[in-house]
Amino acid sequence: MPRPSEANATSEHVLRLLKDSFHLTENGLILDNDEQGWFVWNVTDFHRWWLSIETNTGLPLGRKLLNAAADHEEFLLSKGSTLDVGWFRSRRKQQAAIHKRWLLHGWGSFDIATSLITSSVFAPLCSGFSLATRELLDAKRLRVQWRQFSNSQIQLELEDAQRAFIPAPDPPEFIWNTAKPKVKIQNELELDLEVVSNGWAHAGERCCMIPVGVFTRFFESLSSQGIQLRPQWLDCWEFGAEFTDTVRAPLILTALAVDEMVSRGEQPIYIQGVESWKTLCAAYLKPFGFGLPLRIQESDRSGGVVFTLESCSQFPMLVGYLFSFWQRAHGRKAKISIQSEGTNWSVTITSLLSYVE
Repeated sequence: MPRPSEANATSEHVLRLLKDSFHLTENGLILDNDEQGWFVWNVTDFHRWWLSIETNTGLPLGRKLLNAAADHEEFLLSKGSTLDVGWFRSRRKQQAAIHKRWLLHGWGSFDIATSLITSSVFAPLCSGFSLATRELLDAKRLRVQWRQFSNSQIQLELEDAQRAFIPAPDPPEFIWNTAKPKVKIQNELELDLEVVSNGWAHAGERCCMIPVGVFTRFFESLSSQGIQLRPQWLDCWEFGAEFTDTVRAPLILTALAVDEMVSRGEQPIYIQGVESWKTLCAAYLKPFGFGLPLRIQESDRSGGVVFTLESCSQFPMLVGYLFSFWQRAHGRKAKISIQSEGTNWSVTITSLLSYVE
């Protein structure tokens, strides 16, 4: 075990790497040096979010998540120089590069020689990240199975898939991310970071970084599943004509999962007007890359509020959090309406009771 001074130095080193590799914008986005979006996720929260997604769909979706993670990690690795598979780069140097990448993102470690993952991150996610690494290093597509020996050890079993090595495509576009958000003033990440076994923690809670593109790719898979949304869910939502069934499904399921996640958390959620909303968003959303509303306005005396949101890939998560915060603070069901407003979106949240009485 490292002495406390050694652990602190390691934490400071990782935090410095993070601040060199990512920046936090004034509009609540975390971007890397290639302007790709990232979230900082509490590991327990992600498990809760995922459990809700699978419960509400009634489908086993772990393989879909693994494929989304593999495609996006391959996309990101191909954009940079983390892996140089030329003859002059040894496996030892490649392993060192992967170790640094996994340490940076809080994923734990991946041994490229044995395909052993040591991580506290959700198994399909870290398995997908690992699969992308091995496929790029081997320059071939692989079939993967994973065996989880414990909460932190996963063994990948890989075999040649006998398929052409076609590069992973760019992340898909949805109606909420067709317009690229304007990057405002950039700041350093605001993390109270400590290196722990198999990753790192923020403010004492184990966290990790997950690319926004993983969710975008997963939403594309989710939209093709033909999921029938329950009538009681649809009663709470109103959309503009541009929202088709395939677009509504991942958005509503994401919001429901975020609501379930927040309801199980311990964060105090108090709202007494616009300033309360601003404080809440600045504390719980901005530092973790979930975005911020451009404008917040009260719409009625019963807590109704109108948010103006910019188009961005973080949109479903941001909407989910706003929806959940409203319900948690007011203790009743919300009605949410989403309408286009030029390149932005108007999101109105009011009490569902006023619609059904």
